[in-house]
Amino acid sequence: MKTSSSATYLIASIAIAGSLIAGFATGPAFAQQVAFKTDQFKFAFSYQLGELAAAETAETLLLRLQREVRAYCSGGPRKMTLDERSLVDACTNATMRESIGKFGSATLAQAYAERSDG
Repeated sequence: MKTSSSATYLIASIAIAGSLIAGFATGPAFAQQVAFKTDQFKFAFSYQLGELAAAETAETLLLRLQREVRAYCSGGPRKMTLDERSLVDACTNATMRESIGKFGSATLAQAYAERSDG
């Protein structure tokens, strides 16, 4: 009886050790290398000058711009960890701040300031 029990423990130990080795050899299945956009970038964004004239159209333009910037910063729609989401938010906010001034529109700048405050 003692020999049978020892053999069972030995087989179980070998199975567990083999599983651990296989797990460490393959690495984590869910890990992804995410390259966050930290360098300055340029992308084509089309708009009409008339969209900068009124507050309503400037707000619509602002929403379109923010969607495109967020898509670039995040690398596309996917599930993110909290740390990844923080990096994407920081990238989006910094890019939006820098981009708004380049339009040269007080209406768009005002729409952005109102969204940032609220």
